[in-house]
Amino acid sequence: NYLDFGYSVFEQTPIKHVKFLRHSARLWRDDDGQLVVEYLEDPVEKWLDFRLSESDVIDLIRDKVRRWEHSCSGEIIIPTSGGYDTRLLNLLIEDKSRVRSFTYGISRDQSKSFEVVYAQRLSQVLGTKWEQIPLGDFHLYFDEWDRLYGVSTHAHGMYHIEFYRKIPPKVSGGNPLLSGIIGDVWAGSWTFPDIESASDLVKLSRSYGMCADSSKSRLVSDHSRREAYFLSQKERMKDPRLRMIEAVRLKIILLSYLIIIPEHFGFKPWSPFLDIEAAMAMLNLPQERRHSRVWQREFFQRHGLDFENSELVVDRTNTLDLDALRRRPVRPLSIELLNEVVEPEYVEWINRSLLSRLSPWTERALHKLLRVRKVGGALRRMGFAERKSSQLDAYNAYLVLLPIERLLRRRV
Repeated sequence: NYLDFGYSVFEQTPIKHVKFLRHSARLWRDDDGQLVVEYLEDPVEKWLDFRLSESDVIDLIRDKVRRWEHSCSGEIIIPTSGGYDTRLLNLLIEDKSRVRSFTYGISRDQSKSFEVVYAQRLSQVLGTKWEQIPLGDFHLYFDEWDRLYGVSTHAHGMYHIEFYRKIPPKVSGGNPLLSGIIGDVWAGSWTFPDIESASDLVKLSRSYGMCADSSKSRLVSDHSRREAYFLSQKERMKDPRLRMIEAVRLKIILLSYLIIIPEHFGFKPWSPFLDIEAAMAMLNLPQERRHSRVWQREFFQRHGLDFENSELVVDRTNTLDLDALRRRPVRPLSIELLNEVVEPEYVEWINRSLLSRLSPWTERALHKLLRVRKVGGALRRMGFAERKSSQLDAYNAYLVLLPIERLLRRRV
């Protein structure tokens, strides 16, 4: 399960006898000293008929944001991606003079990344103070990530460590931080197909390829956890809203880094999208209005913040991981240590793929040529795009296996 999803799921971790509680549950010890897990009533059931108009949903979120705003002092830090969620939060803050927004880019030239371009324009329109944070050295923070998360999830959140590490010297005050965490889920960005079998559950992982090939595992599984989960949830997940909620619950150990990392650096994060009233109000909007976030897109059009249909020139490619790999190469995985749990040929392929790199000049030229009409198509037919994709697959598998290797190394 850890290899397929890339993080711990189904109340289970990769370590024997180390488990975690699902939502709406508690752990207690009975009179005989035995640990008992008690499953409580799911609070979502009470909100399935909660419906508001689109304008009332915006008013509800605005009210929650401003109550929080008035409860804290000092500058308000908003990690601003330029997307809809943080765009909305910047707009809803009442006192714009308190806003300090920060953005990182994910393209080769990070200043041209759509996140940076949109966030900068948003700041210009709203009159807030904004700054770009350059990234590229997050492979330096594997140890720090390991101390925070161990083997509970893959080692991919170090870019947030680099991002938040650079912000404290730039701000002052109580460090309240307004987060857009999982607002996109409730607003309509996520969609999932019907889940008709236990094997379909991985479709809820939303892993973006950040997983490993479980067929390379030396350990045999009967998938009993996955089967039990499917049987307990299959009727509920016929409702697309409940599929959305279950996807978030499955991914919660990974998603928690969006709050834990800023806390690690002394910030006090809060998000209206973690409030069940706001979340369910958005989730219960008509599905046709949630599709492609039409309801929010029209809202931003009315407020002159529809950057997607403007003449802004942006780069939508995501080369952040591969650029970091070139800038800070990773050490090879230990075939000897991982041999206990993973086929050695798989680890050899990962190491070989990550060590096989073109020169920086060639990489830049190839990146540009792949985007040129006809030329890019010819290069793809020759396999150049597949080489890049293969390296990214190896990098993703590396980040999933690295915590396992570190665990085995500590045991030795």
